[in-house]
Amino acid sequence: MIEPISEFQMRQVEAATERCVEKASRLYGRRFNAITVHFDLKGKCAGMYQVKGRNRRIRYNPWLFAKYYEDSLSDTVTHEVAHYVVDCLYGLRRVKPHGIEWSGVMVDLGAEPKATGSYDLTGIPVRQYTKFAYKCACRTHQLTSLRHKKILQQRAEYRCQSCNGFLVADIAASA
Repeated sequence: MIEPISEFQMRQVEAATERCVEKASRLYGRRFNAITVHFDLKGKCAGMYQVKGRNRRIRYNPWLFAKYYEDSLSDTVTHEVAHYVVDCLYGLRRVKPHGIEWSGVMVDLGAEPKATGSYDLTGIPVRQYTKFAYKCACRTHQLTSLRHKKILQQRAEYRCQSCNGFLVADIAASA
């Protein structure tokens, strides 16, 4: 089992995040406030930009940072700061998460606009979620319990990215 990054490394990641925010401030000619950083993310994601009300924060996965420290320090930090900058410049409701605005900010910050990383998760604590079978015209999909619950509560509908058909519960697969 991999150990999470040390307190010293956490301070380095916080400093790298702050430098990236400052770089964005210089590039765009406006001041972006410092952002709170937490090291409480688990699972497959290396980082996450999160907004709750007026509070904004970046969450990092200390286990993935430990296993891929140098890559995470440059790529993940820039990726999450770019989300923060896009939010400040455009607002999140007006743009796609990894759309052209985000890609532009990534390029401006000197990074390749990759939406996801592919990591070997051996030794990384990963949550196991129950999956629910849903089908469309072309295949069966495995949805998380969160998406399944939203469908049941009629708060969301999901479409297949291949055939654009609506996903419906696959009763046969659940039985």
